[in-house]
Amino acid sequence: MTNHLPQDAAENSLWGATAIANPVSRQLQESLQADVLIVGGGYTGLSSALHLAAKGVAVVLLEARSIGFGASGRNSGLVNAGIWQTPEHVRKQLGEEAAVRFNLALRDSPALVAELVSRYGMACDLQQTGTVNIAHNAAAMKYLEDRCRQIKELGSAVELIDGETASALSVSPVYRHGGILDPAASTIHPLNYARSLAQAALGLGARLFQESGVEGLTRQNDRWLATTALGQVSAEQVIVATNAYADPNSPQVRASTVPLFIFHCASEPLAADVAAGIIPKRQGIWDTQTLLTSSRIDAGGRLVMSSVGRLRGWQRAIRENWMTRSRDWLYPQTRGLEWDYRWSGQIGITSNKILRVQLLAPGIFAPAGYNGRGIGTGSVIGKHLAETIVSGNREDFPFPIEALYREKRRGLRAAYYNYGSLALQFLQRR
Repeated sequence: MTNHLPQDAAENSLWGATAIANPVSRQLQESLQADVLIVGGGYTGLSSALHLAAKGVAVVLLEARSIGFGASGRNSGLVNAGIWQTPEHVRKQLGEEAAVRFNLALRDSPALVAELVSRYGMACDLQQTGTVNIAHNAAAMKYLEDRCRQIKELGSAVELIDGETASALSVSPVYRHGGILDPAASTIHPLNYARSLAQAALGLGARLFQESGVEGLTRQNDRWLATTALGQVSAEQVIVATNAYADPNSPQVRASTVPLFIFHCASEPLAADVAAGIIPKRQGIWDTQTLLTSSRIDAGGRLVMSSVGRLRGWQRAIRENWMTRSRDWLYPQTRGLEWDYRWSGQIGITSNKILRVQLLAPGIFAPAGYNGRGIGTGSVIGKHLAETIVSGNREDFPFPIEALYREKRRGLRAAYYNYGSLALQFLQRR
């Protein structure tokens, strides 16, 4: 069984190359009965399966490719709390009462990830060193000061750091203005976390299958019947957890977000003193640039950097060269360093930058639109979906459940993000 994550030609994923064995190898080739069917083997689907199985619910999960194939195996591995937008933004979108439940649920998402890793002994390189939302110039500090105030009001242990502290956490001539340190956040091997969730769910009795894409989902005798190429599953309720990787068989989920790609470059393992001269305490760093850039040192001592865009065809060289120039600007001590790995993944974004949970039909839940915050968010939503399905009480579900939603001009907006970022990357820091 290969450890490598299938991906686009010419991409070489660090996470795929260093992954633990995939615990799921079976393809669905039979007819099964379940209480809940889960479609999608990423964080949301796997967390749902794990928490449902822990409550004694009969669960079947179907993944069209392999466990963690989508964004769950292709992200930077920063486990941040909340969403990209501020708590006040959530309040304006959802109203006071709903926003409180929403913000508090996601405030504690890194703690849930850490608790699951500890409880099930997951081998996923969790580093609980915190993350830093760092200013790339002095003007960005006004925004970060306001953001920090709002997050503190939720009861989070974040702290505003000054320029001296920022420079000590990330040894960069650019990151010298300050930022927000979240000591409760963490970094992780994202694909290993997905596979570890799968292993834990299997251990609790969940039935997981891959290479088993759903080709049809129909209502039969008060149950849902999902068909694949070689089998079928009958279930009372369904969680469609495909998010940005929804295929044409899930048009309602595809239409609910705008696709955006994030790409990553990773170095060879660095000498300990070299790695310590970049990010000494190994926090995850994410900055305030228009083309947001994140940096981290992974458990193997590699520098991993990420930003907006897809490594596809002729675009690959432009984006990779820009990342090299950005690295040399942010961390001039790394000049001349070679990238050993480069890969990209797709996320789903929404107009209001807030995730949505759609009720596609009676008994079919479809969470999507995490806007780049999938690790903690997917873990939390899976837990709460499991509790809601078991209790039948949607009043305590901390996220709004809405009817069908379609993002307007999604194709044009996706092209704007793709080619707009490409143009900036072609011109910037040449």
